[in-house]
Amino acid sequence: MEGSEIKPEAAAKGGMNIKLIAIIVVAVLVIAAVGVVLLMGGDDEPEPEATNWLDKGFKLELFYNSGNDVRALACQLMKQGLEALNPGKIDITTTGVEWAQYLELRKNGAMPAMFLGWAPDYADPDNYVQPFYHSAGTYSSMIGYFNSTLDDMIVEAQGILDLDDRAAAYEAMEMDMYEECVFIWTAQATQFHAERSWISGYYFNPMQSGLVYYSFDKPDVAPAGAPSSYDGDTFVMATIDGNPESLDTAVGYETAGGEIMQNVYENLIFYNGTSASELIPVLASEVPTVDNGGISEDGLTYIFHLKEDVKFHDGTDMTSEDVKYSLARALMLNDPHSPVWMVGQVTIPDYYSYDQGSYSGSENATFTPGIPDDVIDAAIWASDDYTIQINLTSAYPAFLYVMAYNIGGVMSKDYVEANGGISYDGFLWMYNHMCGTGPYQFVEWESSNYISMVRYDEYRDGPAAIKNVVIQQIADAATRILLLKAGDVDCAAVPRFQKADVEGVVGINVTQGIGTFNIDFLGLNQALNLTALPNPEKTNVPADFFADKNVRLAFAHAFDYAKYIDSGLKGTAIQPNGPIPMGMFGYSANIPLYDFNMTKAADFLKASDVPAVDAGAGADTVLDMIIARIEI
Repeated sequence: MEGSEIKPEAAAKGGMNIKLIAIIVVAVLVIAAVGVVLLMGGDDEPEPEATNWLDKGFKLELFYNSGNDVRALACQLMKQGLEALNPGKIDITTTGVEWAQYLELRKNGAMPAMFLGWAPDYADPDNYVQPFYHSAGTYSSMIGYFNSTLDDMIVEAQGILDLDDRAAAYEAMEMDMYEECVFIWTAQATQFHAERSWISGYYFNPMQSGLVYYSFDKPDVAPAGAPSSYDGDTFVMATIDGNPESLDTAVGYETAGGEIMQNVYENLIFYNGTSASELIPVLASEVPTVDNGGISEDGLTYIFHLKEDVKFHDGTDMTSEDVKYSLARALMLNDPHSPVWMVGQVTIPDYYSYDQGSYSGSENATFTPGIPDDVIDAAIWASDDYTIQINLTSAYPAFLYVMAYNIGGVMSKDYVEANGGISYDGFLWMYNHMCGTGPYQFVEWESSNYISMVRYDEYRDGPAAIKNVVIQQIADAATRILLLKAGDVDCAAVPRFQKADVEGVVGINVTQGIGTFNIDFLGLNQALNLTALPNPEKTNVPADFFADKNVRLAFAHAFDYAKYIDSGLKGTAIQPNGPIPMGMFGYSANIPLYDFNMTKAADFLKASDVPAVDAGAGADTVLDMIIARIEI
């Protein structure tokens, strides 16, 4: 009756009656269905659920960055190997995405398996072990890998001074890594460089992030055969598509941005020409040693004396305050995906217990540093205007090489502070602005198009020979090669599998065959973020799919390494046996290789476990499972 009161207990009983009726109806339907099956002769035992991933099959989406044909081939080879194990039931999709999206998927844990390359930050095996196998490492943290025993081994090896003992420690770690199969190491490449013959000054150093334009020269007058567009004042580099992650030394951790950093910013010390081991002073007046008093006998104190004639691009003088500020802001942000760990792990007590810096409040106005000021102040001292002291928590023989990496680049404190300082706005500004002491000044970054630099005419060692540098993104490799042949660009990124297109061409100089320390790898995500998958219908594995070591080993043996190297890299690489490359201290030939072996791949996938599906606590029958899902 309209307007009458309904008592709560009556309503509850009514709702219960409705749910009971629903249960009875469902039960009748289920019983009827079972009866039909029995009448049709369906009394045979039902097909048991597969308990391993070989028999069950699975769907997985593999990603590569668009325009990188070598990684596209790697994904295709993995697809071919896996699908051949159980045709029709194993379904692998390969998808190309823009570089920015690729990095975002990686960062968010939404990439099931990632094909990437690792270029060295500094010349020491710790630089290959820590990022991949320490639980807080750049890549291990992205794939959910945690191993406290290996963490302890890594930290212990960092401070071993005896070379034989240190080499033995890394061999033991690499054997453990081989057995764990957390990453699959696919290739160690040799160098390949193609440029117009009118360019001079190129040299290769495996420790550099890219080209050092200060060494280049180009004739002012167009040489014979040059196009009408020839410009002696401008060097044009045609590179692959994909933006830098950042131009901020506290954040950027890849080679696209790294190349810009090493031309605009300078370090206290850097590599001497082509040498991957000899360091020379740049902003420092000398390289610290025990003999000159720059390094303490116990290896815990490093003192750098600075040159006093250095100007930033904004006209201010460089002092020890700028050096400290550059390192301190990186430690305060403490981005886990940045290179700051190299400095933090040896200067900050209990470094891995600290979080990333964070923002809060209206418009992110409040910044909480990842590492507090007082902790940083204890580690880095500006003793006077031209002396910087860095205090280590334990001896670390590779520390000077750390300071030669981009994280050691020095920026103008005055410039950063004038544009937001250590704040949300400040870090946002430095994402695409720069102010260093190097031979080139940053001019402009037009996203997905180009980055330009202009020489710093007041550079203390004299201005660069070439006035302008333009790094132009061109996605299509064939187009880059055509532009190089026509002389419309001075240098081009040429994929290894297309190197024959420029070899022996009149007017093009090719340099190749020099060993690099670059390693290609496949990382297997043990903590897949299923909620962030861009195409969830193409992946049906659980989040911990790769936590099963047998699954990882199956992938390792389903990949055709020889075809990848011969077809994709045209033989300009070798298959590595682990993260430490051949030629680097700590490499051991005693570590086995994963072989392409489909029988092994099938056996390992057969030995894997498909997790049981929990249909409901205490559910023994179909009817029980239905009732368990109806709340009474």
